[in-house]
Amino acid sequence: MSKILLAFPFFIVTFISTAQIEDLRTENTFSATRIINGHSNEILDKGTLEFRVEHKFGDFAGSNGGLQNFFGIDNASDIRIALEYGLTERIMLGMGRIKGFGPYRGLLDGFLKGHLLRQTTDNSTPITLSAVASATLSYASASQDVSLVNHYPEFSHRLAYAAQLIVSRKFEKIGSVALLPTYTHRNYVRYDDQNGLFSLGVGVRIPFLDKFALVSEYYYNFDQSGIRDNYKNSLALAFEWMTFGHTFSVYAANAGGFGEQQFIPYTTGDWSKGQFRLGFAITRKFEL
Repeated sequence: MSKILLAFPFFIVTFISTAQIEDLRTENTFSATRIINGHSNEILDKGTLEFRVEHKFGDFAGSNGGLQNFFGIDNASDIRIALEYGLTERIMLGMGRIKGFGPYRGLLDGFLKGHLLRQTTDNSTPITLSAVASATLSYASASQDVSLVNHYPEFSHRLAYAAQLIVSRKFEKIGSVALLPTYTHRNYVRYDDQNGLFSLGVGVRIPFLDKFALVSEYYYNFDQSGIRDNYKNSLALAFEWMTFGHTFSVYAANAGGFGEQQFIPYTTGDWSKGQFRLGFAITRKFEL
């Protein structure tokens, strides 16, 4: 407790100092609160409520895709509907419902994201540092098969968590880069899996012709042993078009699920086999 009290004045000074350079902060490192699958450093303005509908289709090609499924359009791998809100200029939160992909279905999710540092135009602060804490809860009926992870012997087994730092920098007229060290924890896994998983994500955004941008996102999982040999690292590519005050983004991703607790540990799609799917997000902001 004494260490916390001693550190408290430091945080006060930090926030006062940051407030003095508020007008110098770098804007629009990324175009939205998500890079593609995962979070970006961006935070909704204070008092802004955002309604999000996110959708991923089925496999574009491969044995489950192709023309017979209209390149995945006839199937939905996952759907998320959510409300997200800017509490302050530094903190936002969100809650949503996820259809679910992989072993966990019928999910409620929630997260809290905040700025610790913000990049300034004079480079006195060269990066933006943000932190995200999130959790999911499965409300689906438990399987009667005791060998499955959705058997849920206890209520706590329905929970999964993620903690993430977002280190980002915007290079004017060139693009933006983010590093995303991430830890995911699932309370209940198979006997040959592990509860905790460390990953490192990388996000890149390259604007061109003023209104367009190419975006990529990749998460590398450090443990590839046991059942993890059967899973792939998440890779997504997107095209953005900024128009009429909105951003339209369409992307392709080998991950089928939404939320770090799904797309980081449970991606099975293999790009080389055409096992990627198209996706999009539709958002609407309301000023409260």
